[in-house]
Amino acid sequence: MARIQDVLKADEPSIVYQPIYSLDPRRVVGLECLSRFSVTPTRAPSQWFADAVKVGMTVPLELKAIRKALAGLAAVPDFYLAVNASPGTILSGELEDVFADMETNRIVLEITEHACVPDYNKLIRVLEPLRRRSVRIAVDDVGAGFANMRHVINLHPELIKLDSSLIRSIDVHSNRRALVSAMVSFANETGSTIVAEGVETADELNALKALGVTTAQGYFLARPMRLAIAARLL
Repeated sequence: MARIQDVLKADEPSIVYQPIYSLDPRRVVGLECLSRFSVTPTRAPSQWFADAVKVGMTVPLELKAIRKALAGLAAVPDFYLAVNASPGTILSGELEDVFADMETNRIVLEITEHACVPDYNKLIRVLEPLRRRSVRIAVDDVGAGFANMRHVINLHPELIKLDSSLIRSIDVHSNRRALVSAMVSFANETGSTIVAEGVETADELNALKALGVTTAQGYFLARPMRLAIAARLL
């Protein structure tokens, strides 16, 4: 707990922004906000958030990361910003205050976490006032676990983000292409947009475009960057 408290007291986490591209024509439409930690011990961001879960401090850590990320909203007026939140943070009800006085039509709320949600009706009720303010909902890491598919079925997200495990070498894996093709059909039927995560090669990108995927992000397209650099993107 002490380590998470130290992070909350410090100027942590820092935020980097990874471009999200519309593919035809290729142009940046959004930026995913990603946390980075410079405090010791050195560990991946996922480990810091996992530690916060263990000590019951997920909500304050996620809210701090979201506030820091959205501080950059004015610097990138042409793009939406996607911020990550677990169901627990959403259910805390504090996001309405965090989003106050912001251009909420440029905010995408990515729902993370692989655990099951015990009460989807409650989660849907808490999301309603955010959606009325034009906040869009994305389900993150779809394909990485059963819980994420339950999120998709129950929450009717505007964006469905396919996990990088589905995208890796999709150009040579027919089963992955079949699954992504099915997800594209599902999205078309439900009015959602597919976002492919973790695109690392031109062959992967071409395979995704052939399957009808229209939006993607990954190191092949652009790596996470500081706000000052993201603000210069067109």
